Amino acid sequence: MSNFWLALITGITAGGLSCFAVQGGLLTAALAQEGIGDVKYIKEKSILMFLAAKLLAYTLLGFILGALGSAIIISPKFQGWLQILVGFYMLATAARLLDLHPIFKYFVIQPPTALLKLVRKSSQVKSFFAPAFLGFLTILIPCGVTQAMMLLAIASGGAVWGAGIMFFFVLGTSPVFFLVGLAATELLKNKSFAIIAALFITILGIISVNSGQIIRGSAHTLQNYWKVVTGSNPAISQTLIINGKQEVTITVTSGGYKTDVNTLKLGIPVKLTLITNNVLSCARAFIIPSLNYSKVLPVTGTTVFEFTPETLGQLTYTCSMGMYSGSFNVIK
Repeated sequence: MSNFWLALITGITAGGLSCFAVQGGLLTAALAQEGIGDVKYIKEKSILMFLAAKLLAYTLLGFILGALGSAIIISPKFQGWLQILVGFYMLATAARLLDLHPIFKYFVIQPPTALLKLVRKSSQVKSFFAPAFLGFLTILIPCGVTQAMMLLAIASGGAVWGAGIMFFFVLGTSPVFFLVGLAATELLKNKSFAIIAALFITILGIISVNSGQIIRGSAHTLQNYWKVVTGSNPAISQTLIINGKQEVTITVTSGGYKTDVNTLKLGIPVKLTLITNNVLSCARAFIIPSLNYSKVLPVTGTTVFEFTPETLGQLTYTCSMGMYSGSFNVIK
């Protein structure tokens, strides 16, 4: 039961804002599906449908993780692609709100025709299907705090315990989503806010695509483009080689990663030491995409990872949300 309380408190505190940074665009996009230019507007029930579907999805995931252990893990690169797809969906939604082209009208999630035939009030089914569907999709883009809870579910030793951990965690995150959703609903009731709503969704979409690129380990990110434009690349700082290994230390804080090394030698083993001290942000969910390495770091402690750089160029490391990142330049 202590794990359930831990999950609930984590959801209420760090989880709500952390998850909304990744998944909030889906909720806003769901609310926007009928909030602009339609007779009926999305209201509280649609927000609750989104949250209920999200709660169900993560409870089922917790059940599976608890039963099967670490067999169900999404790779960093796959998660990156999912985040990019979500970002493009949000951009298409923004384009539809602004009526930029008739083609964007097709970017509306509709329930299956067979389901509409079974239910007489098809208008209500259409209104609630998209929020519920998008709420379920949040399972594909977990934030760093959520991943920590997933590991807790894996270690719970049972399907019921795993389901309970994820249930209480998502329940704790729900108040933030509900309050922000209500604010968005009020804005979407007024057609004059179409531009503001579209702008907000566009920003979230761009952030989602860029975060997906970072999580994939791609060099094509807004941060890297900015470095090229401004010429702000730091001076080369290589690591020391001790006992045949390149020793690198990264200090992990709640605000990101700090290291004095930005260059590694090709083909020489690396001993990477990650130091955390009361870290509560998604920076704990550490990823090196090109090595398919992911690790949820302890709140306070030291984690050592050894690898050998085998490819020239940029070696990106990031949190699971793509919010905090850094990189090494691998040279000969």
